[in-house]
Amino acid sequence: MVKKKSNSFLSCDGKTSVHVVMWCPDETEYDKPVAVLQICHGMIEYIDRYDGFARYMAERGFVVVGNDHLGHGKSVCTDDDLGFFKEKNPGEALAKDAHHLTVLIRKMYPGIPYYLAGHSMGSFVTRRYICDYGYELDGVIVMGTGHQPAPMVLAGKVLADAVRLIKGDRYRSRLISKIMFGAYNKRIKNVRTVNDWLTRDEAVVDEYNAGKLTTFLFTVNGYRGLMNMILYVRKPRNIERIPKNLPMLMISGLDDPVGEYGKGVYRAYNSYHGHIDDIDLRLYEDCRHELCNELNKEEIYEEIYGWIMNHMSK
Repeated sequence: MVKKKSNSFLSCDGKTSVHVVMWCPDETEYDKPVAVLQICHGMIEYIDRYDGFARYMAERGFVVVGNDHLGHGKSVCTDDDLGFFKEKNPGEALAKDAHHLTVLIRKMYPGIPYYLAGHSMGSFVTRRYICDYGYELDGVIVMGTGHQPAPMVLAGKVLADAVRLIKGDRYRSRLISKIMFGAYNKRIKNVRTVNDWLTRDEAVVDEYNAGKLTTFLFTVNGYRGLMNMILYVRKPRNIERIPKNLPMLMISGLDDPVGEYGKGVYRAYNSYHGHIDDIDLRLYEDCRHELCNELNKEEIYEEIYGWIMNHMSK
């Protein structure tokens, strides 16, 4: 039976208690875990939304762990902190906290393979992480990512910086939110809700739309941090810092607007191809943004599990 437990650690901001969830395999079935899989969740969500995927992996002998990022889930002091990262250098804070968790978990489970998976905003956290700390991993899974044109990202950053000067770091801009997400449903027929682009599973969308922790507006600070992350991971000099022998699996849905329906994912893949020796790209027809919550999620689970096990056997 999978054991689920919670813990916490002090964030790099020096004041926030970062919420951590662990899913551990049955100790009577496994003498020691097969490997550790750490998950970085996406924007405006929280780590417990990966419970199904985490249990699938834990049932197969993995220790699965993840934290609620700053500004998300239970890693907030008050509701005012939702969507807020850190006053200084918000773009590096999430990767720093993710690495801190890695250090803690490695001490608990020394000597076994360690993998990192990131979805959406968490994919950019993961892509930044491997620039700075990739040498500590045995493989990385990048889910629901993109490769937005630099001028577009820079324009978003300029807008966020301008709004910050006028309204302050904690201001919540509906304009920026509309620019970011307003067109994401444009290819969907018979749209039901503003978040149909997430997944074809209507029950998941309805639950998302009903939750306080999945419907808040991001602060200007959060958007600035996200834009800075996206710009950071694009730079060739940062990509060159990633270990060449770090295996990467990049997966996305062909109906995912974040990855520009495959085009942005290909651009992301090509930015690493030629530097990383072992990189795989898988695109799924009819799938939208949240692969781990799609109608064919079991296929996605099996894909990730099989890829990890294949690389562990090399």
